[in-house]
Amino acid sequence: MKKLLLASCAAASLICWAPAVMAGDLNLAPSSYDWSGGYVGANAGAAFNNTELKSNYEYVGQSDPGEETLNLIDDLDYSTTADDIVFSGGILAGYNWQMSGIVFGVEGDFNYLGFSGSVSNDVSDVMSQVMEPAETTARDKIHYESNWFGTVRARLGYAMNNVLFYGTGGLAYGEMDVSQTLAAENGTESATWKGSTNGWNLGWTAGGGVEYAVDRWVLGAEYLYVDLGSYDWSSMGNVALTDPILDTDWSEVKQSGEADLSFSVARATLKYRF
Repeated sequence: MKKLLLASCAAASLICWAPAVMAGDLNLAPSSYDWSGGYVGANAGAAFNNTELKSNYEYVGQSDPGEETLNLIDDLDYSTTADDIVFSGGILAGYNWQMSGIVFGVEGDFNYLGFSGSVSNDVSDVMSQVMEPAETTARDKIHYESNWFGTVRARLGYAMNNVLFYGTGGLAYGEMDVSQTLAAENGTESATWKGSTNGWNLGWTAGGGVEYAVDRWVLGAEYLYVDLGSYDWSSMGNVALTDPILDTDWSEVKQSGEADLSFSVARATLKYRF
């Protein structure tokens, strides 16, 4: 995460200052278009999910269940990365100040985010060694939804008349709803773990873009990377096994999950300046 943050900041700095250096080398005149003032607008584009989903199982009982059982519990662990691409759009507002060719400002937005999907892991081979193997089926499923996010960001850029190149970064906020279920059964025995979490988190965002102004209308293209931190959950199993020893041991198995919510947004913006 630190490397990605540094890379994002470096990219934003490049977007800000490369045009300024180029303008100096070409002896271009300072911007004659005045970017100062407030604005409102809208955005629309695509969001690319990069959320990491992790599942972990751990024996938390007081007795020793034996190495074989502990190894089977470890075999239930898995991790994956969500890869859905969805539409994202929203509203925004901000204010710019200008000093010669340098433009700095603040901007906030609130956006729809349509992430919704599931990942699963077939663990029938593991649970068939715990339960009667005949007809044993077991699947571990994580379902996630994230429906909105927003940002409050600083912007710093260089204007070449009615063209503005800028970098941006600041606070991000958003929500996520995650649930995990491992269900194993064979007709006479069963073992189920169900964990979930939901709520909103604070995180960070960084990116950059370019804008083109015609009178009071401004058309732009923008990229943002958004990291909204981790969502964690846990649960204990509801186990009904015919072997009393296995039933006791597996009743003391704890399911833990983690979703590290992060994504990229590439979008077009349309603004009206006051």
